[in-house]
Amino acid sequence: QKEKGDEFQYHQREYGHLAEITMAIQAGVMFNLIYTPAELSVFTPVSRGWSFTMNPLHSDLTYVLFGWDNLFASYQLAIFSKDLAYSGLIQAIRSTKTSNGFIPNFSAGGAKSQDRTEPPLGARVLQEIYKKYKDIWIVELLWDDLADYIDWFFRERILPPEGLIALGSNSVAYTRNTHAAKSMQGARFESGLDNSPMYDGQFYDSNSSLMQMYDVGMASMVISECDILANLASIIGREDASNRMRIRADLMRSKVAEVLWDEEDEIYTNKFQNGSFYRRRSPTSFYPLMANVATDSQVTSMVEHWLLNKTRFCISQTWPRNNSDACYWGLPSISADDPAFPNLGYWRGYIWGPMAMLTYWSLNSNQYTHLSAVQVARKSLCRQMTAMFLEMWRKHGHVCENYSPHRNAEDCTGDRYYTWGALAAMTSILEEGYFSQSLSTVQPFGKEETT
Repeated sequence: QKEKGDEFQYHQREYGHLAEITMAIQAGVMFNLIYTPAELSVFTPVSRGWSFTMNPLHSDLTYVLFGWDNLFASYQLAIFSKDLAYSGLIQAIRSTKTSNGFIPNFSAGGAKSQDRTEPPLGARVLQEIYKKYKDIWIVELLWDDLADYIDWFFRERILPPEGLIALGSNSVAYTRNTHAAKSMQGARFESGLDNSPMYDGQFYDSNSSLMQMYDVGMASMVISECDILANLASIIGREDASNRMRIRADLMRSKVAEVLWDEEDEIYTNKFQNGSFYRRRSPTSFYPLMANVATDSQVTSMVEHWLLNKTRFCISQTWPRNNSDACYWGLPSISADDPAFPNLGYWRGYIWGPMAMLTYWSLNSNQYTHLSAVQVARKSLCRQMTAMFLEMWRKHGHVCENYSPHRNAEDCTGDRYYTWGALAAMTSILEEGYFSQSLSTVQPFGKEETT
């Protein structure tokens, strides 16, 4: 009890009224922290409850690393431990990276998904950790790996004639753990949104290995990664590389702006190769903000008519008043007016921590923070996501893989101790400036650490 009290006092001193949240984030990632001789150092699988490996080569290899899941885990670790954050980040990038240069969807049991990746955010996490700890060596170590990763997108994921990013799944030269390679489902897995209504249907082309649809979320994340890599290249004195990334980002940015804005519905939307929009919207439609694609008027329309709309994404300045019981917590993984929403299920309406974080990053783009609608939406998003997280944490001590949007939800709707569930509340840590602050040298239990 004394140790618990000492730890809470430490968190309260460092994080004020958000101490309970940082303790919960720490509990979620540290519970899942492991060491195995098969890897370079300690790291954080997504959950101890996941034994993803089919026919593991060794008993040490029954965990799983997922691309964006583990990058997010490193980001969470950076709140309170530089060393663990660095270890996790290096593992997520260098230990899993394939011979083709990309971070795979999964790496488990000695096998990797050689056909597909997941949403790219390694440069973003590296930038945020660098801004906090100011160690230039970590940028120098990982920049080329992350540049290789983005280069792969431009080699393998460009869909003509517009030249925008599409999801895909390539053929592989072996049979072990191929797990949906060269298929529509494999391409769905690449989105990270495994069964999202945005990908209902069959529009995968086996000749190109691509969905025949331009993907607004993935394109926006690739642009953002290029922008960040350009900034990081300048920091380490590589101006030629910086210019290459800026040119690439600007070209893709102009294409997204020209092709994927749905004037009729006033939101960025996925579009088929034949020129028709696929009007199934998720929070990925807000990701063009993180890529600085949209005009001020477009952003205001998107935020007011979609994000702050109580029949769609249900974020509200007046929350909890007036939100329906069905979309009480807000930011469902598919718009609440989509026909898939009432039945819910996985990425078909449940609320996810990574979507909350990516939407927060989008709303926090410096290019749009002056807009009043964005300010309202960002603060309201933080309030609702944090309250939702704390509801399950206080009831059960659970860090949920995903959350029901319903007001009367009793528990998690997925795994009950999954690292990225705490990203929902981490938005408040960022909003109030606690992530970037330096930590005290006095740690709980009398342990001294310099960070």
